[in-house]
Amino acid sequence: MRKILIIIQCFLLVSCATPAQRFYDKATEFGFSFQTIKSKKFQHIIYQTNKPVKDGVLHVYLDGDGTPWIRNRWIAADPTARNPLILRLMKLDTMPSILLGRPCYYALKHSTGCNNKYWTSQRYSRVVVDSMVSVLNQWLDKHKFKKIVLIGYSGGGSLAMLMASDIQKVNKVVTIAANLDVAAWSHYHGYLPLKESLNPADEMLLSKKIKQYHFAGQDDVVVPASIIEEFTNKQGNASFYKIAKQDHASHWESVWLNVLSIINK
Repeated sequence: MRKILIIIQCFLLVSCATPAQRFYDKATEFGFSFQTIKSKKFQHIIYQTNKPVKDGVLHVYLDGDGTPWIRNRWIAADPTARNPLILRLMKLDTMPSILLGRPCYYALKHSTGCNNKYWTSQRYSRVVVDSMVSVLNQWLDKHKFKKIVLIGYSGGGSLAMLMASDIQKVNKVVTIAANLDVAAWSHYHGYLPLKESLNPADEMLLSKKIKQYHFAGQDDVVVPASIIEEFTNKQGNASFYKIAKQDHASHWESVWLNVLSIINK
């Protein structure tokens, strides 16, 4: 009986809400709206700010991998980010912005087509990339913007690079602390290779018409700045920025307005 009471009390506490529920609650607190859009394979959630259109430019945010694994041993039941950093960055952005969700994230883990391989070994697979491209292009067909800026944090930066060539009107790609060479990043940590995922470092270079901005934290031990800098040096029309005293997940809000001032020029 005591165990049952503890379980009931847990469900009554906010701390026991799922990561997806807490993420939704934070988005709602910030005044973001959301909708669900389907591709042929998956459903995706899009969160949207309500900022006035400026010069027809849209910022499209892509979140990191969230929590694919628990303690690097067990596959997470819900991969949604425990730290809603991406929402806080969007909140600071004065431009019209959306957050394009990945398949199976944000309470969609039980939706049609979902399998935990899509947030583990196949997190950057062709099927994931194609689905995100399809959904974003569907959304853009109904919302007329002149220019699209993809902004990806961590693993979302890898997806931004993989998607950019197939998105209408993309003129800039911005990555933040992104594992842009998936093989080098896996080797650095001693992880098993993500053999069923694409690696931005192995893909064709983006058109030089697309300006790239790659930001790294000087103190980032999750994605070392050296991996991002080496990737940048092989790209065309790409700039590398190393932020002093910056780690992987903390305090990006404190430098975000400066980042936006750079990419909005």
